[in-house]
Amino acid sequence: MVKKPGKKEKMLLKYFAIFAMIALGFQYLLIQPTRVKIAQKKEEVRKINDEIQRAYEFLRDLNRIREEADKMEELWQIFKAKLPDSKQIPLLLKALANVANQANINYVSINTKPMETGNSQGGLTYSRLPIEITLRCRYRNLGEYLANLRDMPRLVKVDSLKIVRNKEILPNVDVTIDVYTYVLTNEG
Repeated sequence: MVKKPGKKEKMLLKYFAIFAMIALGFQYLLIQPTRVKIAQKKEEVRKINDEIQRAYEFLRDLNRIREEADKMEELWQIFKAKLPDSKQIPLLLKALANVANQANINYVSINTKPMETGNSQGGLTYSRLPIEITLRCRYRNLGEYLANLRDMPRLVKVDSLKIVRNKEILPNVDVTIDVYTYVLTNEG
């Protein structure tokens, strides 16, 4: 047989029921919403961390791009320095003759041809200046001359090379070299 609860047990049951209701209320009114807020904040933190990571990647890429741009600007300045302007053409022709002297070539004729139409690029206007160089020299001296042309501070490109062997002047050969340079006609 089951004993009926006494006053004391009823009181304990009431307190237990009240405590359970308070605990459940606390759970649903305070803890559960706080957990939801915590989950929302964690998601916000994750999104912010993702944005920070993207910002770091962007900055890393931006620094790399800036370094590349600086290198390109430096190369551009070097290239511009290799382009003579029209006032410097006599100096360039003299430099071509000096390069021949450095290669122990005695006979040199250097003639410019008409300047070719100007082009524009990167804020610069430039024209192509063809130059014909006639030499009488040995093969060894010709190789040295071509190497010296390559190493000139001004941009000089070989367009064609013609070697004529003549028994009367051996061991020398007659050489015609068509080169060109770009002449800076306007810096914008």
